[in-house]
Amino acid sequence: MFQTIKKIIKIVVVIKCGFIILVLIPSIYVYKNDIIAKDIKDKGNASFSVLIYGTDKMFSERFDAYTALYDKSTNMFKILSVNTEAVVFKKKEKARSLKTRFNENAKKDLDNALKVFYSDLHEILGTTADFDFYININFETLDIMMRHNKKLKLTLSQDNFENKDLESLNRLEMMEQILHLIPHKILNIYKNYKLLDTNIPKLSFLSSAVRLKFLKPAIMFCELPVKYTKMRVEPDKQNIEEFLDKIYRVNVSSQISTRDLLIDVKNASKKLRMAEKATWLLRKNKFDVLDWGTFPISYDKTLIKDCKGNFEQSLRIAEVLKAGKVIVSYNNKIYSDISIFVGRDCMIYDNLDKKGDRNGKN
Repeated sequence: MFQTIKKIIKIVVVIKCGFIILVLIPSIYVYKNDIIAKDIKDKGNASFSVLIYGTDKMFSERFDAYTALYDKSTNMFKILSVNTEAVVFKKKEKARSLKTRFNENAKKDLDNALKVFYSDLHEILGTTADFDFYININFETLDIMMRHNKKLKLTLSQDNFENKDLESLNRLEMMEQILHLIPHKILNIYKNYKLLDTNIPKLSFLSSAVRLKFLKPAIMFCELPVKYTKMRVEPDKQNIEEFLDKIYRVNVSSQISTRDLLIDVKNASKKLRMAEKATWLLRKNKFDVLDWGTFPISYDKTLIKDCKGNFEQSLRIAEVLKAGKVIVSYNNKIYSDISIFVGRDCMIYDNLDKKGDRNGKN
């Protein structure tokens, strides 16, 4: 009896070892041939461009452009949202926005439209636009690869915003959802991979998707610095250069210093006294709030705009308020370091609140 049990245990162990070997060998092969992993190992980072464009079947004329830099030391994706309304100046040509130029060219030749856009982007970003990897995809294909995810589709369908801040919040949520969904849709991505226009090999893409699930990188979502004139939106060359040098291409500092920051708070919740209450809560936590007031547009979610490169401190503010999405909106020409727009998701109570308010009726 004892000998029989011993034999069964040996067989089970052999089967388990064999199974582990069968799983490990392909995994090691994929990892060794993963060009993204090699780049990250050699340089400590990898850069990407992601273009998502509309078709006649889905979101016609829409054009979203992003750059992404993954930094191994901080396990962070720095995602730069390119304002495609920004104009491109060409000699002997009428100034047109990036989106208009792309859509006009795409009607004739999609490959040429992509080529022209990357050339335009290189003029704006310089060598930062020398990406290691690119992904070009239309919204219809993205929907197929994400298996028609209802939450993502709802986020994508929202494209009529009262201001640029609300649009940026929507784009941030879209990228968060996509990065979350990718590891869970590996088989579907594998099945439809031929629909992608990318220089990333299939095995590298799938290997990276698996790593996303385990690494769970943080996201720093940034806006391309632009300036608004009466006639158009233009790339802000000075702020772009400073943003790239001080924020995008450098590691995020882990030190949190609140003493020298100038913060302004706006109540965008339509609830009474929220800016005042947020101000006193922040001051209690040693943040220097310069001013507070009321904002005319209503926000469902609290927005914290990092205007000078204080991302860690902005995250700390979100912790204090127990609400808030952080967006880097670099602008060295304004006085405030951080601007806070308190949304309806922020719940702060004090001694002046009625009992009904404390129960969520504020």
